[in-house]
Amino acid sequence: MHQHKKINLLISIAGLHHGGAERVIATLCNNLNTDRYSVTVCWRNEPGAIGKALIAQGYDLIGLPELNPKITPYNRFIVLKKLLKDKDIDIVHSHDTGSLADAAQCRLLGSKIRLVHTFHYGNYPNRKMSNLILEIIFSRMVNHLVAVGYEQAKSISKKLHISPRKLDTIYNGVELPSLETKEDLAAYYRNKPDAPIIIGSISTLTEQKGITYLLDTADLLKRKGVNCVFLIAGDGPMRKELEDKCLRLNLSSMVRFLGWVPDAANNLLPSLDIFCQPSLWEANSIVLLEAMAYGLPIVTTNVGESRHVIDEEKYGRVVKPRDTIEMADALTELVTQNQLRKEIGEYAHIKFTNNYTVNKMIEGYQRVYESLV
Repeated sequence: MHQHKKINLLISIAGLHHGGAERVIATLCNNLNTDRYSVTVCWRNEPGAIGKALIAQGYDLIGLPELNPKITPYNRFIVLKKLLKDKDIDIVHSHDTGSLADAAQCRLLGSKIRLVHTFHYGNYPNRKMSNLILEIIFSRMVNHLVAVGYEQAKSISKKLHISPRKLDTIYNGVELPSLETKEDLAAYYRNKPDAPIIIGSISTLTEQKGITYLLDTADLLKRKGVNCVFLIAGDGPMRKELEDKCLRLNLSSMVRFLGWVPDAANNLLPSLDIFCQPSLWEANSIVLLEAMAYGLPIVTTNVGESRHVIDEEKYGRVVKPRDTIEMADALTELVTQNQLRKEIGEYAHIKFTNNYTVNKMIEGYQRVYESLV
């Protein structure tokens, strides 16, 4: 490859639904230098909502099942190898275990690609054994390994027996807040005579996100007479269970489930006074960074990189996972102190602009790509 040649980059993942890895891929597509990089996105299962949006924007998305309807997990790498040759791909950037395995096998079969892999999973060492085995084997065939946070990198290094020197760390980055006027999803509450403080959370409704503990926290705040409400954006397998619990705790006037909110960062975050993330594990949460970008005071749990992102009292409050009493105390402090909310939000925004913008993430990945050519 010559320096003047455009780099043909293939980004690979199972599917592009709602999630951190998928958001990173969309950000790469939208922000890599188009004079230097020609980007193709490859999916294995289905394109998903983010994939469909990228197609509508004119990006080159290719599904391996589209190339071969008889594809199986055991011959995917053969279909991928032909695609790499047809597209004259220089670098493959994989974002999940299956994509890593497929691309590494292509290299074993003689493909001259360079391979970059980003780990997005945030709950090492609690990983399915099948995934661990694949990652241990095929990570050895990667030119550049990337973690999205320092805590995640330490866990990966220990569990996969990878030297820390071989594992780069590139923080996730998010766009600066949109300046467009958005609908105020909290207008109903703000128009009340004794307007409550609006606490919000955005997540897929799974066990990982800890929303059941947020409901217990809401119950504690209700019993204490704290004037606040909770707006929970997202959907997922636990939604009915969580809504039923909300009814059992008689929280319907205090907690509202919004379902999926399109472009939730720009459509919901500006409506909030406080952002709360009660996760049980994370790698490097993108929505946490988005809340900082909007200058929101944050209460989050001591998981993954969150403890470093919100690393001092002036940037927010960090509590133990599942500790509803500690979470309730932190939220009560912010709900009842207007000036404190303002100051913490301003500090959080400053830290975001210094550390977690899209430009910083793009610079990191372009540095990696250039080092391989």
